[in-house]
Amino acid sequence: MNIFIGGNPLTKKDDNTVIYTQPNFMPPLKSLESFPNIKKSDVPYFIENLYFLTMEGNGFSYFYPNTETGINLCRFEWHYEHKNNPYELRVGVSFKVLKGSLNDIGFYIVPHAHYEDLEKERDSYELEDEEYNKIIDNINYKIEQALLRVKTQPKKTFNILYYVQLESVVTDLIEVSPTMYLLPSRIVDGKVVSAVVIKEVGHSYLSAKRFSDEKANFLCAVMTLVVHGAKVTHIERYPSHITPADKHFDLTKENIDKFYPDTDTRISDSNCLTDENIEFISSLLASFDTLPNTKDKRKILNMLFSFYSAKETEGVNQTVGLVSYVACLDAIAKELFSTYRDEHGSRKALVHAIVELLCKSEEESDIDKWSKRIYNDHRSSYVHGANIRFEAFSQNMDGKNFAGLPKALPTEAKPVSKQYEYNSDYMILKKVTLAVLVSYIESVTGDSLPHVISNEEVTFKTESIPEAHVSMPNNGWMRLT
Repeated sequence: MNIFIGGNPLTKKDDNTVIYTQPNFMPPLKSLESFPNIKKSDVPYFIENLYFLTMEGNGFSYFYPNTETGINLCRFEWHYEHKNNPYELRVGVSFKVLKGSLNDIGFYIVPHAHYEDLEKERDSYELEDEEYNKIIDNINYKIEQALLRVKTQPKKTFNILYYVQLESVVTDLIEVSPTMYLLPSRIVDGKVVSAVVIKEVGHSYLSAKRFSDEKANFLCAVMTLVVHGAKVTHIERYPSHITPADKHFDLTKENIDKFYPDTDTRISDSNCLTDENIEFISSLLASFDTLPNTKDKRKILNMLFSFYSAKETEGVNQTVGLVSYVACLDAIAKELFSTYRDEHGSRKALVHAIVELLCKSEEESDIDKWSKRIYNDHRSSYVHGANIRFEAFSQNMDGKNFAGLPKALPTEAKPVSKQYEYNSDYMILKKVTLAVLVSYIESVTGDSLPHVISNEEVTFKTESIPEAHVSMPNNGWMRLT
């Protein structure tokens, strides 16, 4: 079973966080007569909010899906204070979900001690009627609150803190949007990170974080359009003092260091996020936020995250990165030129999209040849990708590949190795995907974004890039001038 541990970060009592055990033990259920009728369309949101309410109370949620029958058994459990012991009883509600309807709805009340030894014979446990009715009221209250959250808009604002690892250094406090702030970089745990504070509306901290998680990753995806890499990261040491998440505060240069643990502020500013980078990021976020059509927003997100996925994976496996870049281009071609794509296929549609969006009609022949290499040689399958990786990593046992040798080394038939050709086409793909994606976003938002890459910078003729290899001695040092 996959176990996810969560809790309410606003909780003050140290003893209020409990690790639950025995997820496979299902106590006998009693029918819950007062359970409300819930519309089919509201069921997912009801369960989502019941999950949040359970986790906010440091409870535990279990899900037992059966993909063959289509049934998902959902179980929500929390502690209930009794006899002056906050963990004396464990109360739960359970139901089965099938095609949007709830069935076999029931509840249970179990003494916590019963969980400690499931093989032990159970002693009788008496509850007075008044206390029993209070427990039923407690169960009904959680259910009512979950349903109320479905029907009402959240109004409370929470401050959600993230840490982003960037290839570029942030030197100043940046308001990238009215609800999102990027703080100056610090060195934490040996890596350069920038704190990100997002002010998000929610019924609770956890429900607010559900949406801010996507915004934090969206910010990283947008930043990768102008910097080499950006990703949400984890740090081992958290700051000793931060304003409570549900309290308003003014973020200023004076209180920035409260959002970091003890850190080293001496960071080289040789690779900083430029004013042009910041302007692009802020402009794109503003254009995205003002889009009235939710469907358009989702399309941009899908294409942007395809690009982001490519940037994240290309360092590990270039072939997987290539597939993600092509997926981004194909999604744009499908969206803008669906009829053309249906008639001529995805590769031709991709060429057509590049020609139209980047005004490259005079290079259409070169684009077509390049796309054939991308589709036929590079993207044919993951199996082919594995072959490319074999050529890159193998020890040249057959004498035919260039592992450990310069990629620009000539072969008996060509002036360079196949690895050199692959890399040249790949570099073109990275540039063209960025240019087409930005052009697509501009066409959807109707806004002109600050310069990132010009159409003139994108060329489809394979560049003859020189390679230089410098030999270093095994012992000692030498000065290069």
